[in-house]
Order: sequence, then C-alpha cells, then structure tokens
Amino acid sequence: MLQTKMFIVVALLDAVAMIGVGIALFFAFANPFVGQLQAATGG
Repeated sequence: MLQTKMFIVVALLDAVAMIGVGIALFFAFANPFVGQLQAATGG
C-alpha cells in the first residue's frame, strides 16, 4: 500500500519537473515577450 502511494508521488513530482523544463524551454526559444520588450525599448 505504501509502495503504491510512493510511486504515485514520485510520478507526480517527475511530471511537475518535466512540465517546468518544458515551460523553461518555451520561454528560452519562443519567448512571446521579446517583441514587447523591443517595442518598449525602441530596438
């Protein structure tokens, strides 16, 4: 019983980590704020 709960918790933590990596890669390569930043700075 405890082992099943432990596997579920580990899977959820791993999923949260992978989602965080995906969001970080999205903002690194497809940042939607770059256009706004360039417009604000006049560049």
